[in-house]
Amino acid sequence: MNRPAPFPVPFCGPNVLIPCGGKWVGHVLHVREAMARVPAFRDGRVFVADLQPVTPAGCFADAAFQVPPVQDPAYVPALRDLALKHGAGLILPLIDIDVMALAPHRSALASDGIHVVCPSLEVAETCFDKRRFHAFAQSHRLAVPRMVAAEELPSASFPLFAKPARGFGSIGARLCRDRASAERCVQERPDMILEEYLDGPEYSVDLYVSRSGLTIAAVVRQRDKVVGGEAYQSHTVSRPDVQAAARACAGALASAGYWGPLNVQVIVGARGPAVIDVNPRLGSASLLSNTATGGRLLWSILYEASGGLCREPCDDYVIGLRLVRFLGEVYHLDGRPVRIDPAFQGNPAALPERPTGPHFRSAAERAAAPLATGGDPE
Repeated sequence: MNRPAPFPVPFCGPNVLIPCGGKWVGHVLHVREAMARVPAFRDGRVFVADLQPVTPAGCFADAAFQVPPVQDPAYVPALRDLALKHGAGLILPLIDIDVMALAPHRSALASDGIHVVCPSLEVAETCFDKRRFHAFAQSHRLAVPRMVAAEELPSASFPLFAKPARGFGSIGARLCRDRASAERCVQERPDMILEEYLDGPEYSVDLYVSRSGLTIAAVVRQRDKVVGGEAYQSHTVSRPDVQAAARACAGALASAGYWGPLNVQVIVGARGPAVIDVNPRLGSASLLSNTATGGRLLWSILYEASGGLCREPCDDYVIGLRLVRFLGEVYHLDGRPVRIDPAFQGNPAALPERPTGPHFRSAAERAAAPLATGGDPE
């Protein structure tokens, strides 16, 4: 199996650029903490690029830059220019459309000493096109919901679940309870696909696939409150069967050359776990998984991006850890922030290091030990 080439070292600088990053305050803070534990990024800074001139995450970053819309042909060149001018050797996209915009330019950016944490265009298309992923999953014998073609509707069992072949945030997804509603759905939107409806609990699994093809972290969590496809409340759980399904999916993508962060969504139906969606990026609530692993998830991204190689798989994480997101406010006048609530104290570039916590090795230790809050995950 041909593994991708490692991150070019030396690279254009020790800083990290988060594009389309205006609302991701938590990611800015977690990335900064991870950078402090990776030598190549230890003296670096975190930048945010966004369409808007003033953003919440930009107020917490070391610098913020306004760029064209992600659909604009000038978008990727603008990111490249920012990275080269300000020494951002790593670009960390967090949303689907950003991954798709950057994936075709991954090799060209790498030649400039800029590593983009995203898959090849082929792998990105496989993940984001649900028809392609279904065929990919079947070829690798992954458990997925059965897809129902329009001509099979007369003999189909209902309800069926309909969703766009390409989409995000559950936009357009719906339940079809009978043949008439399924036919109407397909007529209204020819891009819709129909799948068997799986009745069971849904889980989200955050993983990191190393350059060697190993799964370094596989944190299973339930999404307790979802708004627009993003988890606003979530908690970690122990589900070895779900973890195994996500690992199998990660292994299949690794065989296609993928390495990097991965989010796999699984429903446990009557026949067991089935993969319903896969995202080759950090999940929106992946900070819960990063915290539950003592920072290992983001550390792995930065460590391998700087030329390191994670060699040992590790599934240890804190069970029962809960995430609850809350709203904050940024007030600005003439393009300048004048107040941030809750207030951010101190210099963002000089956040104190988190105390070293235990790295859990067994379920018994996980149950008995306090939450790991930081330290070098090595």
